[in-house]
Amino acid sequence: MPKLTFRIAFLLVLSSTLFAQEKDTINYSKKNHYFRINYDNDFFSATDRYYTQGILIDLVAPVIRYSPLSYTLIKLNKRAQNYYGLAFNQDCFTPRSIRYDTLNYTERPYAASMFVSHFLTSIDPEKKRRLTTKLDLGIIGPCARCEDEQKAIHTALVNIRPLGWEYQINSDYILNYSALLEQGFITKKYFEFIGIAEGRVGTLYDDASLGITVRAGFMNSYFKHLGVVKNANKNKFQCYVFGRTKAKFVAYNAMLQGGMINKANDYTIDPGKVERGVYMLYWGMVVAYKRLSLEYSKASITREFHNGITHGWGHCNISYCF
Repeated sequence: MPKLTFRIAFLLVLSSTLFAQEKDTINYSKKNHYFRINYDNDFFSATDRYYTQGILIDLVAPVIRYSPLSYTLIKLNKRAQNYYGLAFNQDCFTPRSIRYDTLNYTERPYAASMFVSHFLTSIDPEKKRRLTTKLDLGIIGPCARCEDEQKAIHTALVNIRPLGWEYQINSDYILNYSALLEQGFITKKYFEFIGIAEGRVGTLYDDASLGITVRAGFMNSYFKHLGVVKNANKNKFQCYVFGRTKAKFVAYNAMLQGGMINKANDYTIDPGKVERGVYMLYWGMVVAYKRLSLEYSKASITREFHNGITHGWGHCNISYCF
């Protein structure tokens, strides 16, 4: 019942904003396209456990706004710059050890997800506000192909063969909606302090987060555009560091607890053993010149279930504006 109440309240807040949408204005979002590749791997933290690999590829283009699913996404107001995009996402999870071919009922299960996202980043430069809403459609389970990928990578690197994937969380469907609101409180030329509020609801993740982001260095304003633009007349070179921390309340996590529709799993984490309070920390550096941006960062997270341990991974991002 609490999970149902959480979902209903979240959707009511979103719908009240949705029907207040107004017409776009001409701005950067009408001129620029973006192609971005994100890659996560705990190899960068010298581990091979838990969230072990993630791939995110997205395209931002004005034409995507004409998709019927765009009506499910939320614009801030008539002044906002609205960036519509499509993304492909694959995330892979393993137990603490991949050396055992039997079930370990004290560890997290193998799990895989693959989904396509339709998203909108709406930026209000005047109020220093950014809202990103996203609709995810996809699958969890063997069809997400994490088993094949991890085994192929380990074979290519002449590493140990991962054991136990036959016990991964079974196939199920993903239908998730998320909203991320970021508000600039201090926005100076070389320093920014930004507040974060985020919520996700659906069959994959149900959670809510609060946090902050700090950026410092030679950079464009976070509330001007998506970081780089084509034919920039100034601020062609950027180099800055950033840090982000979030506290998250977890109501449901299908990568631990299994899908909501298909309950036929060999093993999942009992709801009573899921950590309801999780803390995350990110820090890194961005270097950009003209249309190209490169980012490297590290992430760490506290334990997500009672017998778990803290975990970390590295993140690489390449963004190109055209």
